[in-house]
Amino acid sequence: MEYLIRLDEENKIVIAVARGEWDSGVDDTMIRRIMEMVDTTGMQKVLLDIRELRFKLPMVQIFERAKEMRAERQKFNKTSAKAAIVYSTEDTGLEEDMLFFETAARNRSLPYQVFKDVEEAMDWLLRP
Repeated sequence: MEYLIRLDEENKIVIAVARGEWDSGVDDTMIRRIMEMVDTTGMQKVLLDIRELRFKLPMVQIFERAKEMRAERQKFNKTSAKAAIVYSTEDTGLEEDMLFFETAARNRSLPYQVFKDVEEAMDWLLRP
């Protein structure tokens, strides 16, 4: 798994793109670096593009991942930062998993929303 994190200073959004085969350790590092960037820049919006990331996680692990995200965000006191996740439409089974993750995250008061389209995700992030 590889990733790139950059700032969209015009829109005040931290953008991360991940691709390859999902790896929990690399994903943890990426999330930590995203949170560090949110912390240092003061930006409260994150776009995570995982359209080229391959993964298949059991529901239990998806649920646990949402819990882990809450804990990581609490370390940075950034539970209110909006996060849009854009996933691939090529894997038909992925939509159910992504919606489950969104629900699990929102049940932990995390403002996550999943999208199939980058433009829709940006529109959501830029909405007041």
